[in-house]
Amino acid sequence: MHKKIVFPLVILLLTGLVVFTLVKSKPEVTPQDQPQKRWLVASQQLNSTVLSPEITVYGRVETPRDSTLTSAVEADVLEVLVLEGQTVSQGDELIRLDTTDLLLIQQQREADLAENTADIELEKTRYQRDLTLLNNQKQLVKLADNVVQRAKKLEQNRLTSRASLDEASSSYQQQMLALKQLENDIAQHSARLAQLNAQQQRANALLEQSRVNLSRAVIRAPFDSRVSKLTVAEGDRVRSGDALVNVYDLTNLEVRAQIPGRYVSEIRQMMNNNVPIKAVGLIDGSYVPLSLARLSGEVRVDSGGLDGLFAITDYNDSLPLGTFVEIKLSLEAKNNVFELPFSALYGLDRVYLIENELLKAVSIERVGEVEREGRTFIIVRSDDLNTGDTVVTTQLPNAMTGLRVDTQQ
Repeated sequence: MHKKIVFPLVILLLTGLVVFTLVKSKPEVTPQDQPQKRWLVASQQLNSTVLSPEITVYGRVETPRDSTLTSAVEADVLEVLVLEGQTVSQGDELIRLDTTDLLLIQQQREADLAENTADIELEKTRYQRDLTLLNNQKQLVKLADNVVQRAKKLEQNRLTSRASLDEASSSYQQQMLALKQLENDIAQHSARLAQLNAQQQRANALLEQSRVNLSRAVIRAPFDSRVSKLTVAEGDRVRSGDALVNVYDLTNLEVRAQIPGRYVSEIRQMMNNNVPIKAVGLIDGSYVPLSLARLSGEVRVDSGGLDGLFAITDYNDSLPLGTFVEIKLSLEAKNNVFELPFSALYGLDRVYLIENELLKAVSIERVGEVEREGRTFIIVRSDDLNTGDTVVTTQLPNAMTGLRVDTQQ
């Protein structure tokens, strides 16, 4: 019984002794420092300079003289003389309307005027007749009055009947009534003549309107222009106010482009100081000189800036409306700025300096851009940048302050 207990204990002690011996005899491993990984980057040494920044904006060709010519009358389209895109000169015929209805209206107006003129002549003749009849009517009244007076004397002497006196009085009243009517007609002559003259003026105006409408049956170009849109064809029936054709002035073309909000204040200040603002537009592969004529008077709700309107100063070809234009706009020269490739920019406002082979993040202000030999560079400034500093020009996916780098030779 005793042996059964002692034997396992001996085995456990021997096992523990062996394990202890193996642990104590294990060779010691000296820890080694792993070298930190270095990233190979390109760099550029900074040099402070004076530069005129350029900003790139995009716009489209438009014109303040874009006219929609409408019909002034109701008529059929007789002939369309132009096609969309065609260039026309001021006064050229564009569309002809049927004049049949217009000529009938003109004839009616002429007849109305002739009738009114005849009424005026008739009134004048009537007036002269009434003046002539006035003296005769007064004599008739006087004679009728004498008859009444004689009838009264005879009636008083009982030489005639009461009926004769009444008949004489009735005749007198009738002559007197005719005299009053004639005098009233003469007094109203001026009013009737004025009314007829007003009707004549109205008839003259309507006749002139019919002649104007007849002249409007031919739609002409209001200025040297290009046809941008045709909305009718031969045989169409148009009413007054219906659009017929759109034209735009070729001599007043301009480009509308949105200027970012951060540059608007500077550009407005330049305009107030009469500093010329130069720009160049890329149109159909050619560079066209532009000039900023004015700023828009309205800020659109969905915009991030203010529209600028650029005058096209020298371009011989007539541009279609809506032509896309890339514009490079030169701003006022800036002091103490640095020129960097876009690959040096991280995010919107950060670059990395190299100090003692370590990266250091620096916040910068973007001033603008500049183009050199077909490449575009960014112009920046910062109080933390100085001439002689070295900036990383390689885009690192894990760039951060303290990252160790090697500069590419």
